[in-house]
Amino acid sequence: MKLLPILPLALAAIFAMPQANAADIKKENINTCIDGAVKYKVADKGTATKLCNCTIDVRSNMTIGQMWEIESYAQDKKDPSGLPYVKKMQKELQQCTVGLDLKQPQKPA
Repeated sequence: MKLLPILPLALAAIFAMPQANAADIKKENINTCIDGAVKYKVADKGTATKLCNCTIDVRSNMTIGQMWEIESYAQDKKDPSGLPYVKKMQKELQQCTVGLDLKQPQKPA
């Protein structure tokens, strides 16, 4: 119980630390996606930007509970593709590719 007096200080320290903005994390994921798509020659930068903005937007709507459920399915060696929200997300992700000129990934030079 010696930690009890320190707890308020620890919580204050956590809130005093600079926190990453959610938009920054999302933007970092989009940039990583774009860099990968260009590096592996899946798309040019403009096309990759459209694709990555859309796919990250779709993925960002997944709840933590849904992520845990999918992880549980994976650990149990079950296929989560039958879950209603997974089906919906797959359709949305497919829509992200409509009208885009995407290529098979290639090893970078």
